[in-house]
Amino acid sequence: MSGDSSLGDPRLPPELEREIFEIAAWARPTWIPVLMLVARRVKYWVEPFLYRVVFLKDVKTDERRNLDLPTFTPDTLEHRSHNFLHVKNLFIDGYSVGTTTLKSWLLACIGVTNLFAHFRCTPEILTSISTFTDITYLTIDVRALCDTTVPFPLFRTVTHLELLDFSTQREEVERTCLNISLIPCLTHIALNMYLDTRLSHAALRGIAQLQCIVFLSTEQASLVDSPLLDDSRFVWIEEGVPYYADWLNGVVFGEDYWSFADAFLAARRAGTIDRSRYRIENGKGLEYVDEDWD
Repeated sequence: MSGDSSLGDPRLPPELEREIFEIAAWARPTWIPVLMLVARRVKYWVEPFLYRVVFLKDVKTDERRNLDLPTFTPDTLEHRSHNFLHVKNLFIDGYSVGTTTLKSWLLACIGVTNLFAHFRCTPEILTSISTFTDITYLTIDVRALCDTTVPFPLFRTVTHLELLDFSTQREEVERTCLNISLIPCLTHIALNMYLDTRLSHAALRGIAQLQCIVFLSTEQASLVDSPLLDDSRFVWIEEGVPYYADWLNGVVFGEDYWSFADAFLAARRAGTIDRSRYRIENGKGLEYVDEDWD
């Protein structure tokens, strides 16, 4: 009787059942630990979503909670290291994580496609991430590109590259533009404050494969007589939201300064924004493009 009863129970097709649970996991990542208790097959389906975004930074306002993301701490890795192969988006702050823990996280999350590496890129640390093979969005210390060679395969698949400056000297960045030009899939480049004065604007303009050149800076002097002012790919972004919040919005909603820059450049090409304008503020709409900036 029990066998007949179980055969008569209504069941969804497995592919539909899986889709329902994946939608629930995607919509509310903090529910995933509970969903994983439903059945072994459900755990298999939804567990990768739990580790999709790992954000390791001490912040006063918990942006993860605002976005309904699971909370991870540096010591989480000690208990669940085998699951971190599922991590696709990793924000890791060297000021919040010790060197040993930093290296352990980098070695564990080898499937990452979006990496915000907010730490000094020493040769030792670079070795820990130089074997990444699927990175498309990368934020990293400019020192990673100051050497005589590009550290492939880390850069082989990168399309969007943001460079940070951790107190490098001008002579240390001489090869950077040349190395940028050797990154085969690169279409978008962003320079943080100080790098816009240390890298050659003419060299950046000469990299034909670039579709978008972003300066993230508040120093107006860096554009005096710059050839980028006549470059249709150039945009200057003044960040109106914290950089880590922008990154989280990007991985969760697909809306970050990169998408904002693309929208601005498209509007400028279409003529809906004056083609002489290049300054925008992240966190505001295109209707707030500063008409008074010279």
